[in-house]
Amino acid sequence: MTGTEHGVLPLLLDAAPAPLPILGAFVYRPERPYELSVDFLGAGTRLARWVFARDLLLDGEACATGDGDVRVWPGWAGSEPRVFLSFSNGVHGCVVSARAKDVRMLCRRLVELVPRGREQRYYDLDAELDALLTR
Repeated sequence: MTGTEHGVLPLLLDAAPAPLPILGAFVYRPERPYELSVDFLGAGTRLARWVFARDLLLDGEACATGDGDVRVWPGWAGSEPRVFLSFSNGVHGCVVSARAKDVRMLCRRLVELVPRGREQRYYDLDAELDALLTR
């Protein structure tokens, strides 16, 4: 399957004393069906990149999910439904949020590209392991 999904969502970075607007450039590649990457963009600069399990975003739009360095959960900011994403490297961390409807549209496109439960059709784990072991 060809096609890469690019979605740029307006995010709010939780910061004191007020949230800061940044952009999140999400990239999904069907040949890597289990992962999703996001570049955090601010002031014309890439601030950070995270790669995490696609299922975290798919599940996190409806319920809290994730342990460790990436967690996702639905919530509210004022009167607006949002999806919150927490990222931590053990020393530094941040929490960003996106409008729930934007996350829902992005998730819909991800599942259209590679349906849940069909990831193995796009990624041959056995071949990857064989390649690693024969190097």
